[in-house]
Amino acid sequence: MNPRSLTLPGKRGGEEIRFLVVALLIFAVGACGPFCGDGKLNLSHDTLNPTSFTCPPNANDYKYDLKGTLDADNQTGKKITVKSMATAAVVSKLAGNWGISVGQKSGAENIDFSPKTIDSGSKTTFKFTTPWNCTNNGGNTTETYADFKLQLVIVTDNGTYKADLPTHRMKMAA
Repeated sequence: MNPRSLTLPGKRGGEEIRFLVVALLIFAVGACGPFCGDGKLNLSHDTLNPTSFTCPPNANDYKYDLKGTLDADNQTGKKITVKSMATAAVVSKLAGNWGISVGQKSGAENIDFSPKTIDSGSKTTFKFTTPWNCTNNGGNTTETYADFKLQLVIVTDNGTYKADLPTHRMKMAA
C-alpha cells in the first residue's frame, strides 16, 4: 500500500473521500437551517385598532388614535436599534362628498412605538400608536366614508423596512 494514497475497497480511491466531504458539507449547511436564520428582519401578523372609525357630526379636527402591533423576528445576526417609525396613508376608496381624492397621500412622522431594540435571534411584537383626525360638517345624506391603505415605515440602524397594515375606514356620521 502506498502511504500517500488511501484506497477503500470497492471504490476508486479519492472519489469516495471527495463524495464524503461534499456530503458532510451539504449536511452541515442544511443542518444550520433554523439556527442560522435567513439574515433578515422578518415582519408579520400586523393588526390595527380600530379598523373603522365614525367621525362625530359637527366635529372640527377631532383627534383619535390608531393602535397597532407588528411581529418582528430578527435573523440578522446582530442587535437592531429602531430609530423611528412612521405611517404612510393613501386614500384607496371614497363614498359620498369629500374634499380629498383617491390616491391622495398623508401620514404621521415619529409615531410612538416600543420596543426600541431587538436582539439578534429574538422575536418581539412592536406596539405603535399613530394619531388621526377628522372633520365632519354633518348633514351627510348618503353613506360617506374614506378607505385608507396604510403602511408602517420602520427606520433602523440596519435599513428601512415597510409593512402593509390593514385598511382603515373613516366614516362620517349624518
